[in-house]
Amino acid sequence: MEQPKPSIRTPHGDLGPLAPPWHTAALVAVICAVAATGALLMSRGVGVARAPDPTSRIMVVYLPMIVVQWSLALYVCRVGRSRNALPSLLGEGWNSIGRACTDIAIGLSGWLTIKAVELAWVGVFGSHGGTSVVAMLPHSPSERVAWVVVSVSVGFCEEIVYRGYLQSQLTAFTGRPTVAMALQAALFGIAHGDQGSGAVARLAFYGLALGVLARWRRSRVAGIVCHVWTDIASGLLRG
Repeated sequence: MEQPKPSIRTPHGDLGPLAPPWHTAALVAVICAVAATGALLMSRGVGVARAPDPTSRIMVVYLPMIVVQWSLALYVCRVGRSRNALPSLLGEGWNSIGRACTDIAIGLSGWLTIKAVELAWVGVFGSHGGTSVVAMLPHSPSERVAWVVVSVSVGFCEEIVYRGYLQSQLTAFTGRPTVAMALQAALFGIAHGDQGSGAVARLAFYGLALGVLARWRRSRVAGIVCHVWTDIASGLLRG
């Protein structure tokens, strides 16, 4: 069985192909298929049903999200390769207190920026239009705990999949980092199509900003901090 070529890191932190084209094409196909299905269900009025009790909501709403996110992360890190690609996808880690503090500060600043954009959007258009997200928000203490687990899973896995794997693969395939950042951002927006066209546009913008951040820092860690905290705050600090 032919093994993918080993990754090669450039001075800018770019990676060579982590996997063959079919591997990336299959992932993109899954992302688009899931997005299309979600958008179709929402257009027909099939949203996230409210289960009668918190335990049922955790099992019906939150658990599938966790399973899907970690399955995608497992796919990009392990499927079709002989060794774990996670270290390469994460990039430069916290090798000093200064870098850790900087990444945390950048992540929290990113959350404040996203919060400002969301508030501005509401001020102009009146609402986010994301009924599916509203239906998922936690209400009971047990749901809030589950929401934190979901937020950590989504924030970590999506940064690994989009800003890690897809941005690296598309950079290697196109030879143009700016094109790769734009494409992964577009896919990131499309993946949230069930939240409405406004959400697709906003999330594509956030995905582009996170892609620029990942390239600048040569790491996905600051983006993970931003993404995880943004998702946690959206459920626990709303209102």
